[in-house]
Amino acid sequence: MDTKKLAIKATLIGSVVDFLLGVGKILVGKVFFSQALIVDGIHSLSDLLTDAFVILVTKFSHEAPDKNHPYGHGRFETLGTVVIGVLLMLVACFLAYDNIMRLFTLRIPVVVGWPTIFIAVLSVLSKEVIFRYTFSVGKKIKSKMIIANAWHSRSDAITSALVLVGLGFSYFGYHKVDLFMALVLSGFIAKVGWNFIWDSVKELVDTSLSADKVETIREMIRDIDGVRGLHNLRSRRVGDKAILDVNIEVSPFISVSEGHEIATWVAQTIISKGDNIYDVTVHTDVEDDRVEGAEFLTHEKRLRPLRAEIKLKIESILEADLYNKITKFQVHYVKNDLILDIYFNEDSNDIKEIRRKLSQETLFSQVRCYLELD
Repeated sequence: MDTKKLAIKATLIGSVVDFLLGVGKILVGKVFFSQALIVDGIHSLSDLLTDAFVILVTKFSHEAPDKNHPYGHGRFETLGTVVIGVLLMLVACFLAYDNIMRLFTLRIPVVVGWPTIFIAVLSVLSKEVIFRYTFSVGKKIKSKMIIANAWHSRSDAITSALVLVGLGFSYFGYHKVDLFMALVLSGFIAKVGWNFIWDSVKELVDTSLSADKVETIREMIRDIDGVRGLHNLRSRRVGDKAILDVNIEVSPFISVSEGHEIATWVAQTIISKGDNIYDVTVHTDVEDDRVEGAEFLTHEKRLRPLRAEIKLKIESILEADLYNKITKFQVHYVKNDLILDIYFNEDSNDIKEIRRKLSQETLFSQVRCYLELD
């Protein structure tokens, strides 16, 4: 079963439990005049809204990348979580206000009976079971949203436990404590909402992975054959996944294709062994030209001549008969140096003359000659 189906299945099971518990707690709370139990029941029913959003967002966030969303749809999960958090905080504010007003009005004493105790205990146990199941699914599919929803279920178990405390006080005649318990429950709802909002905001502003995860990725890259170093390692979270950019340093004297293959190994290693990283951009360098932060966008690097200009320079230095003895040349840009490799298919005394003349050109830091054997 794919990750989307697992996430939806876990959420639907939680929804059924939330509905049954919510209705049961409200009915028992009405009959036995337990405001805290009623508030807890409303909280359980409000979880249905959270579950609905989770299912909807899960469907959208798992859509494949398209023309308008080349990095996928993970941000839908983030935005959906913000909405859930706002709604939960509004519910918490309303319940807190309602119960503060009730503290200053006459109310019928709470009747503590076995149904109130039973429904509260059932709520604690069932929500803890749902938490463990949903949490395991979230861990399996590496979905932060599902894990957060699991902790939301555990918050229900905690609030139901608080209701039991309130009912216990009511049994000994401290009826106002029941309302105070309701206020505490409102605080828990608000905290859950705020946690959703804050975590989502951190994702929307491209918060990087934790320092420990970044260091683990650094070690992965350093262990790959051909990688001499790395710099400008940057990450950002998109929903429950992450995107990574990195500059690796390789030998300046290997071929372009070998450098590309090393970069491919880096990307595949990070994606296969990393923690839910689904896109990696690897830039191959021959040196540590580290420039970070805002300077990365404004940094001006001294540009050196490319192949066409170098070819013209060689032609201007050598006579035609000497130039025609060269079969090919390669250019290496190493730090501030430009190293020129020249290849010949036959040995002759002209090679030394060619090297002498080209070495006099200040553009070339070093001129190296090679003989190709058929």
